[in-house]
Amino acid sequence: MDFVFYIPGVILLITTVFKLSAMRGSWRDPLMAASGSVLLVGALVCMLSAPPTISVVNSLTGIENFSAPLVYSGMSALSACYLVLMIAWRGGEPEKVGRAARLVVGYYALVIVGIVALFGLADVPVERTRDLDTYYANTPYMREMILLYLVSHTAATVTLAGMCLSWLREVHGLTRRGLTLIAVGAMFDLSYQIAKYAAIAARWDGRDWDFLSTSVSPPLVAIAGVTVAAGFALPRIGPFIAANLRAWRRHRLLHPLWAEMRDLRALASETHWWDPPVVRLAQQEITILDGVLVCSPYLDNDVRKAAYAVVRVQATADSLPSRRMWTRLSGLVQRDRRALGAETPRPDHGTSDQGTAGQAVVDQADIEAEAAMLAAAKVRASASPSTEFPSDVGQLQSIKQPHLMVGLARALASSPVVADARRRAAMQEVRHD
Repeated sequence: MDFVFYIPGVILLITTVFKLSAMRGSWRDPLMAASGSVLLVGALVCMLSAPPTISVVNSLTGIENFSAPLVYSGMSALSACYLVLMIAWRGGEPEKVGRAARLVVGYYALVIVGIVALFGLADVPVERTRDLDTYYANTPYMREMILLYLVSHTAATVTLAGMCLSWLREVHGLTRRGLTLIAVGAMFDLSYQIAKYAAIAARWDGRDWDFLSTSVSPPLVAIAGVTVAAGFALPRIGPFIAANLRAWRRHRLLHPLWAEMRDLRALASETHWWDPPVVRLAQQEITILDGVLVCSPYLDNDVRKAAYAVVRVQATADSLPSRRMWTRLSGLVQRDRRALGAETPRPDHGTSDQGTAGQAVVDQADIEAEAAMLAAAKVRASASPSTEFPSDVGQLQSIKQPHLMVGLARALASSPVVADARRRAAMQEVRHD
């Protein structure tokens, strides 16, 4: 059962790492710093709430149940952080925002002082790592400490949920999704508190409903903590994660083009396994562009024209398999265009499906012809320096647009026309030697 504490703690720590990566150069932003602090405090509270950690802390301090005020104070501080972050996030007049934040901090500071003072007055000689709330539900001062924590935590949760729901109608996008996650997390948190109240009230009535406190409430509060923290983090780290996902996909799609060009130039700089995809993609594209620059004097327009003619003949054949192949290739190009954020041109209303398919064939033929020209140029650039330059030097138009670069990479990896151009160029170099 201990995993319900450690797993959300680890998740929050991992999220904190992503947050720190996204916060480079933004530490002076109060929202960024506050949201990072919330994640870190939430992770620590989850770890400290686990029974094995409670036993270790009690042993190190030499005070029985010392973890109780420590965890309750941490939860109260986390409640204050959530409210202050929400107040700052929503914004408004600086004076009102500052006054509200100071009021919240002052109130929960008094709560933490009260928790520590009541624990000092209580007599709790028996260590309880899992059922402290119910075991000491009738113990003077300890009972008041538990209720002080629960009531202040409930007040924070209800306030947080109300602020989310009132703001939810006014925002869109990642902010709306983040608020929705916070509201859902608040509902789980309220369920946790209801289970705690019910278990304690049952003890007051002489009944044993301890399972509500020991078995039902831990998963609820763990889910609540992760969900609320994710809601606060999403609007800030969401764009960072989305950008890295797009970069990872593009890095994978461009691999054949990078593999073709990497031998021509040394890597721009060394990449490490911990580098995010956006950094890896930047280095990959630098290597590609450097390689294309080396190949530029050897781009033979005659090779491009010959390859284009072959591709067009193959594509416009009347056979059904050929048409299906080119329809599929066209779909891949359009998918890449959409995935990389490029605008997809729409045909006029008067354009027939056959005309649209024909234009797609022409576009794909251009990409494949340029890939053949680049493959042949790479062979020549890799040969001896005495290799002659072509009389009609071509240009790579597809290297200038992101979705066309992906099409170029795919053609280099799979096109038989490109493979034939590469083979012919190699044979010519052998003859020259």
